[in-house]
Amino acid sequence: MPVTVHNNVVSGPEERGIPAHLSYGQFLFDQLKNGGDNIALVNAETDESVTYRHILQHSVNLATTLRKLGLKKGDVVGLSSENRFEFIVAALAVTYCGGILSTLNITYTPGEITHLLKIIKPKFIFTSPITSQNIYDCAIEMPYKCQLIMFGEFDVVPDCIMYDNLIKDHVNVDDFTLTDVNGQDDTVAVMCSSGTTGLPKGVELTHVNFLTLSAHMRYYFECVQEKKKTGIINGLTLIPWFHAYGFITTFAVMAMNIKIVFLIRFDEQQYLETIQNYKINMTTIVPPLAVFLAKHPLVLKYDLSSLVEVWCGAAPLSKEIQQAVSERTGIDFIKQGYGLTEVTMACLVDLTSGDKVGSCGTPAPGMRVKVIDIENGKQLGPNQEGELWIKSPLRMKGYMGDRAASDALIDDAGYVRTGDIGYYDNEGYFYIVDRLKELIKYKGFQVAPAELEALLLQHKEIADAGVVGLPNEEAGELPLAFIVTQPNSKVTEKEIVEFVASKVSPAKRLRGGVVFLKDIPKNASGKILRRELRKMLQKYKSKL
Repeated sequence: MPVTVHNNVVSGPEERGIPAHLSYGQFLFDQLKNGGDNIALVNAETDESVTYRHILQHSVNLATTLRKLGLKKGDVVGLSSENRFEFIVAALAVTYCGGILSTLNITYTPGEITHLLKIIKPKFIFTSPITSQNIYDCAIEMPYKCQLIMFGEFDVVPDCIMYDNLIKDHVNVDDFTLTDVNGQDDTVAVMCSSGTTGLPKGVELTHVNFLTLSAHMRYYFECVQEKKKTGIINGLTLIPWFHAYGFITTFAVMAMNIKIVFLIRFDEQQYLETIQNYKINMTTIVPPLAVFLAKHPLVLKYDLSSLVEVWCGAAPLSKEIQQAVSERTGIDFIKQGYGLTEVTMACLVDLTSGDKVGSCGTPAPGMRVKVIDIENGKQLGPNQEGELWIKSPLRMKGYMGDRAASDALIDDAGYVRTGDIGYYDNEGYFYIVDRLKELIKYKGFQVAPAELEALLLQHKEIADAGVVGLPNEEAGELPLAFIVTQPNSKVTEKEIVEFVASKVSPAKRLRGGVVFLKDIPKNASGKILRRELRKMLQKYKSKL
């Protein structure tokens, strides 16, 4: 992408135009119409497929029924489900109605669900059988009325409405009118992102945020297709749609009327068979999948030559793994991107074909990025490491129900403090080297040390605790706890690991293990010195 550097600010190319109506729902409605009878989605596990016309019809039917049930502009609707056809239809219908969609991670514990429900206060929650019991148990404890809508054939929990009953009445699509919105100010979705307090925060993203991201995705596709003279006919999505990365990229690709093949879960053989049998052209992955492609012996038994575009995000990918995948499989260079939910995901994207191995690319259209010295606040030049600050029309509206946290993240000029340490080279290509903020990244999911430390301190045998990420090639980082026990305690590592596992979602388990210390290093104000703990990790790793 074209890039300019002026006064130590790196800027991307000119911003792309978006529809003047500024309604993401209207944009998707129009794009679904354009798709017509082309295949939109394919479930790779069952080979079942639906057309764009089918999705449009069902989403209009559902939107009409939701209005009759009382859904109004600005109402929040939760969505907790694995990847399935109904997920897409429900998300579209809520958007048509001017509602605010909030996706909920299906691995959340009751405590995490309850925390989020108190923030978003949904009027309805769409749920599937695999997550409905947790959702139901938490929803009935809320002080407000929350109606559950169930995907599938069976009412797993009481007092729910069956989704299939809400799409039965056929509505003339040409007579349907979407709810008008103020796209610049109105929230279209609340995506979850962890803060350093540990519990999820609700990131409010507007219609303009999503429209802009869709325009950017089209630009990226045009750039790579022009270089390679090859079209992208279909894509594979495995990343959960409840995750901002999976949700945003899936809808942006659908808006281009490209066929999307999806998987519900990762199975090594099925994943490779899907790429081979459907002749997948492009896919989005996370670093653990790249490690699988680089090292697993099963990979060499499949023909992956149809893949012309592989994009990796959610966590940094090493240049060694990038190169290994290409050399081993023949897949073209894996492109890295960098983003955060607070800036509607993609901020930096590498559109080269391996010219800048290890880089996450240059700023997206309309994006400005600067690097700030974390000690003195000085704006840094090329090849100097500091915190990335980003200014863009993709910037979030704010954290729902947390004005203070929103204000702390965004400066007076509109720059978002990312908490990530990196630098740019003389050509404006960025490299991420570390994280200033304390979050651990496990397989693309954010894990907050403070939450685990607070939990560990609830154990009667533990006097003090500090949690950091143990670097791991497959997962990125594994949560590891340094523990100071009570005098004469005989608590074991196994007991501590099991204690945490019983109280947190899978991503937050102490997969890195436990290290026992005499005391946790802290500064004068009592803050844990995590850098000192990370130094200790080197000694710990040498014993493994």
